[in-house]
Amino acid sequence: MKDQTQKLLDELVNQIADKDELAKVQDELFKRGVETLLKSELTAHLGHTPYEKTEQPKSNTRNGHSSKTLKTKSGEVLIQVPRDRAGTFDPVTVEKHSKMSNELEQTISLLYAKGMSTEDITDFVEQTYGVKYSKGAISVITNSLLKDIADWQSRPLEDQYAVIWIDAIHYKIREDGRVLSKAILVVMGISMEGVQDVLSLKVYETESASVWMEMLSDLKSRGVEDILFMCSDNLKGLDKAVQAVYPQSIHQICIVHQIRNTLKFVSYKERKAIIADIKSIYKADNVEMAQEALERFRNKWQHKYHLAVKSWEHNWDNLTAFLNYPQEIRTLIYTTNIIESFNASLRKYTKNKKVFPNDQAALKSVFLAAMQIKNKWQKKRRGWTQIFNQLTILFPDRVKVIK
Repeated sequence: MKDQTQKLLDELVNQIADKDELAKVQDELFKRGVETLLKSELTAHLGHTPYEKTEQPKSNTRNGHSSKTLKTKSGEVLIQVPRDRAGTFDPVTVEKHSKMSNELEQTISLLYAKGMSTEDITDFVEQTYGVKYSKGAISVITNSLLKDIADWQSRPLEDQYAVIWIDAIHYKIREDGRVLSKAILVVMGISMEGVQDVLSLKVYETESASVWMEMLSDLKSRGVEDILFMCSDNLKGLDKAVQAVYPQSIHQICIVHQIRNTLKFVSYKERKAIIADIKSIYKADNVEMAQEALERFRNKWQHKYHLAVKSWEHNWDNLTAFLNYPQEIRTLIYTTNIIESFNASLRKYTKNKKVFPNDQAALKSVFLAAMQIKNKWQKKRRGWTQIFNQLTILFPDRVKVIK
């Protein structure tokens, strides 16, 4: 059978004279293949083949065909879709009300995720596939994602997470004739099985205490009862929101962000000396040694850079929380590098979008980009077995161990 199929293919290829003829052959093969699949689907749906005699009267039978135009890579193909008399046949091969192949629709969504404008996508699809779409039609296609996004945003989550990272990525978005800078808040987490995942992506007008409260309350409503560690930049109002919604969580402020904020108050020529003194704080073996390093830092620089010193004093508990834990956990929570790396990947996909026309357009683009890069971040954390064992000792009343 294999040799016979190969022989037929060879004969067919030898008869093709040029690219146009090849396209016609491809369309015909596509047409026949789809129609054969549809006939097989209907046979399975009815439970009997055409003209098959059955002992019992047939409750439903074939009822002719209807014509349908599919949009494919090379243009439009007219196919015959079989019907049943009861009207209950709902084919999977070509869904009802669908006018294009899934491949083409996925291509359009991917181009949108890559940051192409609807106008650029329209031109690309016409030149590449020979199919003409309006910008409005492209928007309709990408708008079909909104339900998927809403379902994803409201999906149930785990009841407990070892670590949650919170950060925001800002975009220019039009609203009421103005261009505003809005925040898409990104929440990432590591489950108690060690799997890291993106938990939430939502557009907010600004970063504020009420927004943090809403974001954390959303996590709770989706089933998250407990979070061991909450990691973020020094976001105004977040600490109070954490205390209100997850009072048992340890809130760790990113050390890297704190260093950057400290250097804002320091002259360039003294930055190297300041960094060396700060390093003695966060590299300390424990909180007591870090406190001693802070005293030396204060005595040396208070008179000159009191704002830099004050920022460490004001956020001290949340800056040094990680020093109470083993090195493996320290490495996990002392920075927000993991979520910043994710945001950097998002920006690569959305860098061509200077201004989004509305919130939905921004969310669609970021969501599609996130789905494109998910294989890089949706994975189990290396060395998790050791970390989990440490967590069971540190939080014996909170971490559940399946025996």
